[in-house]
Amino acid sequence: MPPTADDPETGRAPSPACPSWCVTTAGEHATDEPDSWLHEGPRFGAIRTWCLDHEEPVFSATVDDEALADLSAGDLRRLAGDALEAALWIDRQAGAPLPLAGRSVVDLVREAHERATRSA
Repeated sequence: MPPTADDPETGRAPSPACPSWCVTTAGEHATDEPDSWLHEGPRFGAIRTWCLDHEEPVFSATVDDEALADLSAGDLRRLAGDALEAALWIDRQAGAPLPLAGRSVVDLVREAHERATRSA
């Protein structure tokens, strides 16, 4: 949740109370908008996770560009596995129910894709 009081020395809001998984440095947070904090979460291979902590937190993920060039079948399997792990992590953080028992990885990926939203 974003802070509400300004720091008397900088005039900016103080650093947010980061979630335990946030790896964003205080210096990086210093460039955030006062009412919106961007937390970087864990990496899953080439997948980076993020949370825009605003009135309603928004989770998203990005893929490192160099991971998308000339992929072999093995690279694609690794990327798919990393993407599934990232999607499941985001679902857990967002409080989404995860009925996983007896489900195939393909079904889980399809369902994670259907729940996904695009973000900037």
